[in-house]
Amino acid sequence: MQKLMQRPSFRNSEIRLLSLLTLTIVAGCGKGKSAEPAEEKKEAVISVVEMTPAKTQPIQTTLMAQGTLSPGQGAVARVSTTVAGRLLSVNVKEGDRVNVGDLVAVVDNKVGVAQARSAAAALTVAEAQARQSEISTRALQTDQSNSVRLANLTLQSAQLDRDNAIQSAQTALQSAETDLRRTKAGARPQEIAQSEQLVAQARATRDRAQTEIERVRFLNKNGIAPLRQLNDAQTALAVANSGLEGATQSLSLIRAGARTEDLRATELRLQGAQQTLSQAKSAGDARVNQARATVRQAQQSALQVSAKRQEAEAARDNANQKRADLVAAQATAQSAQLRAPMSGIVTKRTLSSGDSADVATPIIEITDPRALNLIANVPASEGAKLTTGMAAKVTSQDAPDKTFSASVLSVGQVDPLTNLLTLRLSVTNSQNALKTGQFVTAEIVLSTSPRAVVIPKKAIVSKEGKSVVFVVGEDKVAHQKEIEVGGEQDGLVEIKKGVSANENVVTLGQYELADKAKVKEAEKPKPDDEKKTGEPDEKKPINKAGDGDDKK
Repeated sequence: MQKLMQRPSFRNSEIRLLSLLTLTIVAGCGKGKSAEPAEEKKEAVISVVEMTPAKTQPIQTTLMAQGTLSPGQGAVARVSTTVAGRLLSVNVKEGDRVNVGDLVAVVDNKVGVAQARSAAAALTVAEAQARQSEISTRALQTDQSNSVRLANLTLQSAQLDRDNAIQSAQTALQSAETDLRRTKAGARPQEIAQSEQLVAQARATRDRAQTEIERVRFLNKNGIAPLRQLNDAQTALAVANSGLEGATQSLSLIRAGARTEDLRATELRLQGAQQTLSQAKSAGDARVNQARATVRQAQQSALQVSAKRQEAEAARDNANQKRADLVAAQATAQSAQLRAPMSGIVTKRTLSSGDSADVATPIIEITDPRALNLIANVPASEGAKLTTGMAAKVTSQDAPDKTFSASVLSVGQVDPLTNLLTLRLSVTNSQNALKTGQFVTAEIVLSTSPRAVVIPKKAIVSKEGKSVVFVVGEDKVAHQKEIEVGGEQDGLVEIKKGVSANENVVTLGQYELADKAKVKEAEKPKPDDEKKTGEPDEKKPINKAGDGDDKK
């Protein structure tokens, strides 16, 4: 008893429970001296136990797997040179942290640098030639376009001039033909009648003027009319005679018809109009044909432009090729500067400054510590429960206060010799608390029960190879029940069969119980008592060592 009380883990409630058990045993021993029947003695024994009700809460079914950490797939990069040469410098050592793009080593590559300079000069020349060829092509294309446009304008002008000249000549010819027909036809009857009427009018005018002058002469002789009036009458008579003479001559000409020389002149004018029309057609067609030839010649110069354009494209392709050569040469020159392809820790360095490097020998090895894989072996019977993508929690003794998330990457095949299968998990190591080679434990979540009936694991007792618990009802009697367990999490076990929610199960003193034994729940410590002992108000897990001492 004193030995148990000396344990630091023993609490005040356990001490009181042991005291009650001791009193119960003493009382039973005292009663053994009396003459009461054995059955009454047995009923008087009441075991003091601790109980807790079964709860309903989510619980996860997990599988434990252990193994060592290794770099994740794609988390290791070996840096080697692409050109053989002597190492001028190696700028990192094992254990150094590098970031992607950091310069880690330099290889002597003078030939590559010279080739890059030569390629740059060749590119400059090729680009200048390409620009000059492009300028020449554009100038030739502009000249050709202007020539075609000017030739088309000249053709249109020649066609317009030809059409205008032909139309003018045709008009003159039609006029000459009309004059010739009129000349040959002579005066029409209407014209003769009109001329005769004019002669008659002129004769009447002359007769009236003759009568008037005789009257005025008589009056002047008798002193009635003045001399001026006589002179006017004489003038009027002279005008009338002249008009009659003109009308008579016109009538004579009309009746006589055209003269031979007039007819000849009209015919000559007609011939001239015909010749003018012919000359207009021939000259116009000649100018139009010449303009068309100029257009064809200007259009044929497009072949020269096409050839020049092909030359420009060839020059441009040559410049592009030189540019590609420069990029390749620069890449070769820059390949002498070896940079970290990823961020991580330098885990290996095989060469130093002055060593000869080749493409087959890595100079350094970089590992990303954030991407780790856990390689673990689990029994083959658990393999069917595992699938890729399952979540897991990883813990390590090297980081006891931290938990790392993980997921199942692959589930391997069963080894027939060991009956184990290899499991690979991806472990998140964002804070770099884990390192490769460490031994860790993974708790893989197989399934989740949202409303599982759970009890403390310590309440379960193994009897005759079966898992049982003691359930206490309102009759204060402990009933032994066989149970079927499920997942386990944080000291709680899922009860799939045998215990219902809110049923009280014995968590302390169950090893001394028999089926249908009367029990009494131990008095729970008051908060004031616990504060006096320096313990928190909430109930702590009971040390399993206490159960063993109860047996004693």
